[in-house]
Amino acid sequence: MVTGTGLCQSGTSILGCYGGTGEEPDDQTRDSVRINKQIEDELNKEKKKMRNRIKILLLGCGEAGKSTFIKQMRIIHSGKEEGGWTVEEREQYRREILMNVIQCIQILLEEMTGSLDTSLNNTAARLKELKPDQEKDQAKLWEYRDNILAIWEEPAIQETFNRRNEFNLPDCCRYFLTNISRISGPTFLPESKDILQIRVMTTGVIEYSFDMDGKECIMIDVGGQRTERKKWIHCFEDVLLVMFLAAASEYDQVLEEDHTENRMEESLNLFRTILSYHWFKNSAIALFLNKKDLLKEKISTSQLEKYFPKFEEFKGYKTQDYDSAMSFIKHMFHQQKKDVEASRDYQDSNSDGYTRSWFVHETMATDTDNIKKVFGDVKKTIMDIILRPFAM
Repeated sequence: MVTGTGLCQSGTSILGCYGGTGEEPDDQTRDSVRINKQIEDELNKEKKKMRNRIKILLLGCGEAGKSTFIKQMRIIHSGKEEGGWTVEEREQYRREILMNVIQCIQILLEEMTGSLDTSLNNTAARLKELKPDQEKDQAKLWEYRDNILAIWEEPAIQETFNRRNEFNLPDCCRYFLTNISRISGPTFLPESKDILQIRVMTTGVIEYSFDMDGKECIMIDVGGQRTERKKWIHCFEDVLLVMFLAAASEYDQVLEEDHTENRMEESLNLFRTILSYHWFKNSAIALFLNKKDLLKEKISTSQLEKYFPKFEEFKGYKTQDYDSAMSFIKHMFHQQKKDVEASRDYQDSNSDGYTRSWFVHETMATDTDNIKKVFGDVKKTIMDIILRPFAM
């Protein structure tokens, strides 16, 4: 801006341009100065806020346990033993639990190849007609509770449950059906242990904020199904930590949205894609191999090498062994990281030679003690590394 014969230099305030000219700034100039100062103040506030903000992105395929992990963060950081859920939230969770019950029993009855005791056929027929999301139908579960438990204990249903890898059955099935007498009660309000078992598909983006050592931590959970992934893109900027959840137990299962695709293959492919994004070139990566309890239960009856033949070539190969299986699963994910970082595209975008931090944890997202310990490790080991360049 030119005033008289002087030139206003870049970085000089508007009023400073008038110093020494003898001119008094007019009202318009004073307004410009005021607005300029407001903008500068807002920018400084935002910069300060960003320095005290930790953005964590939770990624993974559908049903990996991301939403359960978010619930654990609330339980752990709420300062309350039961997570600080409001009555309204618990009532909504109760409806979701009863919806899961109906979904589970209907799937089992649909997939059953044997026969029930004839005394249970009438109840089974009624259960097949229920609409999972209708409260009037959910209320009928209390009336049917004894027969539901009897149906669950039927040999034909147990046989169906034992081959659940052949179809899509929510992991909460056994927990809710064995607790049907309690959870179907008219006055039942779920506790945290019940809420952590709920399986409802995440749509859109869910953010949860909590204080972590005086900094605002924002954990972002996004839908994992293929149709939801296009909504991720705007979450990618300024991410300090990517937490990728993969269900270690799903090596013998297929996607709900594509019955030709193995769930673990999909998870490996998605992990590779995430690692290749330039947004995460300088982000630390924490791989959470979740559902370790289900892997431990399953591995003795379902051979990993049947679905991943290269397991037999693995140095630590031992059939139907939990430690060997988990080591191989870690190896497969680590190989994805090595392949991405050896690619020309990655090396060209990483000209400064930055080596991103990489951590692997075995988790059980429904176990609060396990997640509390794991997240404590994350805070102690990862955050110092990530936040060091941002410390002021």
